[in-house]
Amino acid sequence: MDTVTTRSTRKTRKIPIFLLYTICFGIICLLTYSLPWLAGRTLIWNVDGIAQHFPILAQFQRILQGTAHQSLFGWSWNLGAGADQLTTFAFYIVGDPFSYLIALFPASQLELGYQVLILVRLYFVGLSFLAWANQRSFSRHSKLIGTLIYTFAGYNFYVSMHHPFFLLPMIIFPLLAMGIEKVLHGQNWLPLAIAVGLALISNFYFAYMLALGTLVYLLTRYFHLRAIILDHLPPLRILYCLGQAIVTGLLMAGVVLFPTLLAVFQSTRIAYHAKFANGLLLYPPKYYLSIPNQLITSTTIKDYWLVLNFCGVVFLAAIFVLRHFKQYRALATIIVLTFVAILLPQVSAAANALSTPSNRWLFLTVLPLSLAVMIFVDQLPHLTSSDLRWLIGATSVLIVLVFVSKGFTLKIPQNDLIAYGFLIAFLLLIACQKSLNLSAKGVALVLTGLVLVNIISNGQGWLSPNNSRNLDSELGTGTASKWAKNYYDGAEKGLPKNEGFYRTTTMTNFYPRRTAGNNIPMILGTHDLGDYYSIQNGYLYKFSRSLGNAQAVVNSVVGEGDSRTTLLNLLGVRYMFAKTDIVKRPQAIPYGFHFVRNPNGSITDFPELPVPGLSNHSGTVLLKSDFALPLVYMQKHVISATDYHEMDVLQREQSLLQGAQVEKPVSGISRTQPNPKTDSVSYTTRLFDQHLVDNPVKAVMARLRKSPNARYRDTAKKYQTTLPANKVAIWEKATGLNPNGKPLNKIISQNRAVISRNIKENRSGLHLMDNDAQGRHLSYQLRINHPQRYRNSELYLVIDGISETRHSMMDRLNTLRADSIVTGTPVSKLQKIDRLRTAAQVPDLGGFSVSVRLANNLAKFRQLPMNNLSDYEDRQHVVLNLGYSKRPQQSMVVRFAGVKQLRFKRLKLVAVPFNKNYDRQVRKLQRTGLQSQRVTNDAVTGYTRFNSQPQVMATSIPYSPGWQLKVDDHPIKTFKVNQGFIGARIPAGRHYIQLKYATPGFKLGIILTMIGIVWFGAFSIGSGIQFLYRKWH
Repeated sequence: MDTVTTRSTRKTRKIPIFLLYTICFGIICLLTYSLPWLAGRTLIWNVDGIAQHFPILAQFQRILQGTAHQSLFGWSWNLGAGADQLTTFAFYIVGDPFSYLIALFPASQLELGYQVLILVRLYFVGLSFLAWANQRSFSRHSKLIGTLIYTFAGYNFYVSMHHPFFLLPMIIFPLLAMGIEKVLHGQNWLPLAIAVGLALISNFYFAYMLALGTLVYLLTRYFHLRAIILDHLPPLRILYCLGQAIVTGLLMAGVVLFPTLLAVFQSTRIAYHAKFANGLLLYPPKYYLSIPNQLITSTTIKDYWLVLNFCGVVFLAAIFVLRHFKQYRALATIIVLTFVAILLPQVSAAANALSTPSNRWLFLTVLPLSLAVMIFVDQLPHLTSSDLRWLIGATSVLIVLVFVSKGFTLKIPQNDLIAYGFLIAFLLLIACQKSLNLSAKGVALVLTGLVLVNIISNGQGWLSPNNSRNLDSELGTGTASKWAKNYYDGAEKGLPKNEGFYRTTTMTNFYPRRTAGNNIPMILGTHDLGDYYSIQNGYLYKFSRSLGNAQAVVNSVVGEGDSRTTLLNLLGVRYMFAKTDIVKRPQAIPYGFHFVRNPNGSITDFPELPVPGLSNHSGTVLLKSDFALPLVYMQKHVISATDYHEMDVLQREQSLLQGAQVEKPVSGISRTQPNPKTDSVSYTTRLFDQHLVDNPVKAVMARLRKSPNARYRDTAKKYQTTLPANKVAIWEKATGLNPNGKPLNKIISQNRAVISRNIKENRSGLHLMDNDAQGRHLSYQLRINHPQRYRNSELYLVIDGISETRHSMMDRLNTLRADSIVTGTPVSKLQKIDRLRTAAQVPDLGGFSVSVRLANNLAKFRQLPMNNLSDYEDRQHVVLNLGYSKRPQQSMVVRFAGVKQLRFKRLKLVAVPFNKNYDRQVRKLQRTGLQSQRVTNDAVTGYTRFNSQPQVMATSIPYSPGWQLKVDDHPIKTFKVNQGFIGARIPAGRHYIQLKYATPGFKLGIILTMIGIVWFGAFSIGSGIQFLYRKWH
């Protein structure tokens, strides 16, 4: 755009552009990010925000302020079963320079600090982009508009509400682009080295995506510059500078990057091989139907991390660049490839470190689209009639696509409609600039104002409770701090401090599980098994999965241990937190656990300390186990890997009390072939078909139950499932039911076929879980044969070979029609159309849950749907703990929800008996624990008891090469026992044991960083001398 050299323009130029950006930033934040505060909400998400990010930042603050009694560099016993502090936190905050500012806030203002840091990061997002834009020859107002669009893209609004540290790559990417520009223009490579180092130290996960984005930027800019610069770019010098920058950046990041990579290679991310792209060839139709309305709106559900929501001018800019494809070939190609990429789950999975099909990589597209806006804004005075027709045509096509994808309706939230209003307003401004003879300055001012208001409207779509429901998932003011203190209702204060080292856990269903785990116990210092981190110990995960732990996922490898008695004992769990409700309504508790009581003999009850929106509406009681194993104990026998894997999962669990499982023979230690006792429980299956409409009388009863007439409903309650023969005709007439009607008899025939199919397939056990013609999921009773045999046992449901049948769109329509026929409620054609729309927009993605209700327990498991991007796994085998009971369990009711049908190759019940033999076995192991044991953050010491023969030292310390063992001050090699823990051979006699921990790779990482800094400093000095020499000469 030609520079306008008027007096007013020269006067405007006196205001630095970063100051204009700062003013606009303040206005936008005031009118958007103040809304949660006004609504009594925070920017702390009620899922990962409170379960992960807030407690991690709280612990980080305590570490920085010296109140945590925990170093950032070393082992922590408060990270689940124990983990490295540095490498666990490296994914979140260690490499984030803004996180260190939390040390400036008092602990009582942590919530405020959490939110202030979000806005600080967001502000630097814009400064970073502005620094990059200032290297390009664009007008001032186009740079300002581009910066605002980059800063307040939908991605940034979204992550600021859900994953605040995800803002960091938005800061780093423009810095990397700046470094590339300097290298390509023959300038210094040092800025690129700084950007590379910052990318690598901040988060290795995003460093991978940033590397992909930077590579694309490098290639497109290189070929673009080579085409327009007469002198060819020197490829050797460019390669040299790139190599220097990458190597120097790698070296400088070594102190965090090297130990983190070592941890990642031994983590669940490597140990668990998820299906690439969740096994998808294409996304579900719902995903594609949502794309048109996602481009410029803020209230659409963000499946597969498809977060777009740009200002309306971005859409027009993209169309303009595509219209002039030859002129802007590189940028247009990126836009086209981006559109193609979001259609293919394989691309998203490849960009997401070859795992799930997450579109988090879309943050990389914000920069090229903001570049397109700057180009478009500067070209506004030069638009042709043809350009205008393209823009109008594209806008019309977009609106039509939204109309079609929404099921031929524009039933969308009001804020979305406003977004399209802004899009049309931009078009009107562009179309009228020549006909109204508007000056370039006038157009620029109006356009900037429209962009500002459009961004504010988008932000309010994200953050205002009046415009969308997004804010419903954010916690209320003060809630996070309260929950961090009252998570256990103060029951953690009842834990003894003089019983040495032990672990704790929570009883299943202590809290509703929105996530796989929770990190709040970390800041309460309870050594709780449960945790929720992206980097987890892969060896511990293998141990958990080898025992069939139903709660084991890649982000929480043990969970609550599924309340399994022996699993908790092996992990040294001595105390369990449970709801007070179990006192009045007894619930199954693991064998050996009993209530902690006051000196007067009454159960110690910690009354509820309510936290709005998060409480479990119950107080807390403590349970203590008599059979928790010590952190370090000795085994006289070993179990070979072959023998271990030949057993089923429940036998494996029990066998670990008889010997330590090892991968290789251990000299001087005898091998045992354990024969743990588990009993297969026979049962008979019964389908609950009382309310399944398989005859006209049940159809009458269905109508009576749903009648608005109270007398009719009372009749249904009185007779439950049938009617006296002399009243059938009366109530058929009263409810308007035609027993001979063809539609009704078709439904009855379908349901009879369902009953017949279930009887046939479930004759030898539960193999089929079905639904009826009305789409209702059926329930099943499993009645145990000879229940007296299984007293004093822990009962398990073991499922192998799970397959599901999903609902189709026609299934949804047919169930609506069937329900209408049975209940006598007419369904209009429009209702049928609406049902099809709903079926298309909310498809069956294969998620389901199975629950088992017993007299004293409720157990359940979930199959996550295919759009879950954190813990999705196609579960073929499930081992579900149904609980321990002294009394015989007579029967149980199995229910399911979600998919249309479930089929099992085999579903069996297994009982694990607990008796005096079990007690003796465990107490024998307890006596082998270390004497005078002392456990600190990075060390475990103590004395073994005298033994006349060598033994295997077994522990519940998750395996890591960072643990080094000395026996009587002599180094001894450790090895892996029980699939996932530290073990070693201990000679005969009595010995002093010293286990010490140091973060693997940390010392080498320090050396690499020092080398990188010295290397960088040397070239910086040389560059400075060269600059001064050129200046003076």
